[in-house]
Amino acid sequence: MKAFISYSHKDVGYLDKLTVHLAQIKREGLITEWTDQEITAGSSLDDSISSALSSSQLFISIVSPDYIASHYCYEKEFTTALKLQEEGRITVIPIIVEPCDWKSTPMGAIKALPDDGKPVSEWTNPNNAFAKVAQEIRKLLNIGMVNQGITVDHIKQPTSPGRNYRAEKIFTEVDRLNFKEKSFEVIKNYFKLAMSEFNGIENLQAKLLDEDKKFITCLISNKGNLKDAYITISVSNEDGFRHSDLNYNFTKNRTQNTFSLDNIFSIEHDNYELFWQLSGMHSRNEERLTDKQIAERIWNEFIAQVGVS
Repeated sequence: MKAFISYSHKDVGYLDKLTVHLAQIKREGLITEWTDQEITAGSSLDDSISSALSSSQLFISIVSPDYIASHYCYEKEFTTALKLQEEGRITVIPIIVEPCDWKSTPMGAIKALPDDGKPVSEWTNPNNAFAKVAQEIRKLLNIGMVNQGITVDHIKQPTSPGRNYRAEKIFTEVDRLNFKEKSFEVIKNYFKLAMSEFNGIENLQAKLLDEDKKFITCLISNKGNLKDAYITISVSNEDGFRHSDLNYNFTKNRTQNTFSLDNIFSIEHDNYELFWQLSGMHSRNEERLTDKQIAERIWNEFIAQVGVS
């Protein structure tokens, strides 16, 4: 999605802040920006701006007293963008950065950012204001209200048959924790369903003994050979082993020193995605695993403890 950013050169500091806060959205390939800084020396100003406007789906105006007073910004760029919006070719997003009489202009009929037009300069921390702006732009993309109903799914589709594009990402500790929590929920749900099915087979029994956000402990029994087996699966705390994000042992004890150093999985990543890998001391490999594959692997080892395959 291409965004034309219209601003007064007296407000270039606000432009810089906005582009910083749009960085993650751009990194994901959801949006590209155009400003008059793209115009090269010797090019026609009017032609360059007209071409950029006609090929954009978003028109973002950084609104201040200087913007409204600017003949070029307001009377040429903004007025042209309004006509394109009436034709359904562009979506206009005003960002109010300084107190001004914007409500008396056609912008008054448009939802302005941030927080319905509270000027950025009146926020205690301008970063909070621009973070709100970025969130609203992302929401607009996600609900597909841009350019006659184009959705994010459409944006991500390849432009040529057979091509599959991926955007590089930087993963934070928050991303890793969210990934770990989601994966553990998948694993716990897998075990609950598998135990329910296990209980439906003659001579086999299963019971969930305990669980919380960090662990799950289960018991299975085979009445045919009188074998019992326990398992505890746990996600590590920050003070655990460096490469131990998830581990398991065949006991009902979930203390750190009961886990086998071979029954350990760690969260890894490349430039595009997070994934799981087996990282045991004697069994580490480079195979990428999903949470469901981990659940299947552990479950099969678990039932093998009571002579079931």
